[in-house]
Amino acid sequence: MHASSSIEHQAIEDTVLAALNEKLGINLVPKRLALGESTSVQLDGLDEKRQAVCEVYARIGRLKGSQPDKVASDILKLCLFEQFRGSSWRKILCFACPEAAKMVQGKSWLSAAVKLFGVEVHVISLTESERMKLLEAQARQVMVNK
Repeated sequence: MHASSSIEHQAIEDTVLAALNEKLGINLVPKRLALGESTSVQLDGLDEKRQAVCEVYARIGRLKGSQPDKVASDILKLCLFEQFRGSSWRKILCFACPEAAKMVQGKSWLSAAVKLFGVEVHVISLTESERMKLLEAQARQVMVNK
């Protein structure tokens, strides 16, 4: 496995999505959808029946460097999807860590965007084992990215 592999991140995202489904009583599943003839979008979670769409951010700790840009991109993706569908959707941004979620809470411009665009923010608690796996993966990625 390559040191920067995101296998752990994907496994945690799946766990977080399942827990969010249980918490909210919905059925979000990963899905790639076409937006027009030449554009597509990969969604972490989509529930067509309940008109809910979700992006999951699996990271432990405060967001640094370009990581807030990924969250901003996810917010934009949720809003773009809603515009292409032409109706109101339940837009959800879900984090695996309260500290990471702080980026879209408080007084930041991302917080203002979440409020303005009606994006719900949820945090799903991880088990200690899941936290450790994710922290180990993050440590490997830092070593590779240096």
